[in-house]
Amino acid sequence: MRNVRLSLAGAIFGLFSVGAGATGSGAATAPPLVLEHRYDLPAAIAGHFDHFDVDPAGRRLFATAVEAHRVVVFDFGTGKLIKSIPVEIPRGVVYRAHLHRLYVTDGSGALRIYDSRTYAPLKSLKIEIDADPIAYDAATGRVFAVNGGEKAGHSYSHITAFDSATERQVGNAKLAGNEIEGMAVERHGPRLFANVRALNRIDVINRVTLKPLAVWPITRARLNTVAALDERSHRMFVACHDGHLVVLDSDNGKELQTLPIGQGSDYIAFDAASRKIFVSGGGGHGWVDVYREVGANEYRFLGEVATEPGAATSHLVASLGEYIVMAPSGARRPAQVLVYKIQSTE
Repeated sequence: MRNVRLSLAGAIFGLFSVGAGATGSGAATAPPLVLEHRYDLPAAIAGHFDHFDVDPAGRRLFATAVEAHRVVVFDFGTGKLIKSIPVEIPRGVVYRAHLHRLYVTDGSGALRIYDSRTYAPLKSLKIEIDADPIAYDAATGRVFAVNGGEKAGHSYSHITAFDSATERQVGNAKLAGNEIEGMAVERHGPRLFANVRALNRIDVINRVTLKPLAVWPITRARLNTVAALDERSHRMFVACHDGHLVVLDSDNGKELQTLPIGQGSDYIAFDAASRKIFVSGGGGHGWVDVYREVGANEYRFLGEVATEPGAATSHLVASLGEYIVMAPSGARRPAQVLVYKIQSTE
């Protein structure tokens, strides 16, 4: 079933310049994503999805259904529910194919490890409550988990590092601020970037030593939530809840420009091959905004696709040319998996 449309705001938006260094003239008139499949999930999977990861080879997704207290394993090729793994407060998830492992942050205070073939629980590593965002560093094999913070009664938070092979804690960084959202790890350097939303800034730490390197204030927008890197052009893209995408110089944190996006951003990805930036959020009708990086300081708006209200989290599956959105259940519909085909905009 195909049911995608450009929002009125997005359609008008594409006709005009959208900020310093951004290009609207000649913007794509066709939507950047086309809905291929809309799969319903069982009624028992109610509430919102926090994060999810993807197994492209097996066409599986692993989504944290917070209020349903489970990790949903779903075949997005066939539309079949494979498994529902009970977790007290599932928040973030990382899938590692070569280790056949799933790493899940449990907000009750644990990093839980599962066999990704049998879905059997293998190990539980204690961290503080309010465990939430998670990130993986391919260079070191480390898994980083945010924990502590507001619900732990702290004015600070932790980023705890685990070795994914030995499944042991190898370090911990204590950062000011009681709310840390998405993290970004650079591939060709030693840095990890944390969105300290409580203080409206990016904290930069060494991903090996976990020592602080820099603090970059975000002054052009509020509630920075997720970030993505373009290491070739030395740019960082920071999506903020107030409806702005801030472009930074990733060498020094200098704010270069701000581009408009929807409200309530929750996910961002940069595809180096196509030079596209994908941002999603659940505000209003739910949305995915897509830009193309034309140059280090020039961005073309390709369009906005309406999804579903509250459909905040999504995932770029570049190897399959697909983009997946998790939609929470609503008053008149079940929770859904929306699978989009990425369109060529050359």
